Amino acid sequence: MTTQKQQTREKLLGVAEEVFAEHGYYDTAVDEIVEKSGMSKGAVYFHFPSKERLFLAVMDQMSKRLMKRVEREIAPLTDPVERLDRAMETAVRTLTKHKTLAKLLLVKGYTVGHGFAKRRQEIMGRFAEMTEGLIREAQGNEGAVDAKTAALAWQGAISEVVVRWLETGKPDPVQEALPTLRTMLHGALGIAENLPHLSGSADAPRVPLPSRARDKKAALQ
Repeated sequence: MTTQKQQTREKLLGVAEEVFAEHGYYDTAVDEIVEKSGMSKGAVYFHFPSKERLFLAVMDQMSKRLMKRVEREIAPLTDPVERLDRAMETAVRTLTKHKTLAKLLLVKGYTVGHGFAKRRQEIMGRFAEMTEGLIREAQGNEGAVDAKTAALAWQGAISEVVVRWLETGKPDPVQEALPTLRTMLHGALGIAENLPHLSGSADAPRVPLPSRARDKKAALQ
């Protein structure tokens, strides 16, 4: 059962998420969060002793939400390559759909300093560990590349694509970048001959394979 205290905390985090994404860390005033949440300043500082603690709590909540979304999407799947693909697609789709999360995690938070850098490293480390495990599954016992390095490279590529999209509006992370990123990852892992279509979530359109990958898959059938 959700208590009043938990509800208050969740409401403050939701409002803070929006305000931080809009203004960044330093330009966000706690008074604006107080006003938009309808809470008192005392209530804010009761749950979060400082603006930095509030910001880090926002980051934690959003990263956990993204992680759970990925885990939920891959849970029903048994094919290791499909699990890896779905994890990649879900991460890209979620960051694209929720610009707040993308801005705070990849752009806006850098002005916070050491506290944010350390927390971001922890957050990205958790995603890298999950990705590393999926890569190991997809490669099998005789991996073509080091799974840990591949996971970091995959994570960095997605971050760069999303940041460029946030700043310029292109390339579209899902429709343009994702098929290329997937093909590159498969090629590096030595599983390019097994490029499944990604169905995505139930409410998301299928992301097509690049034409050369489609031709290659058709030839194998």
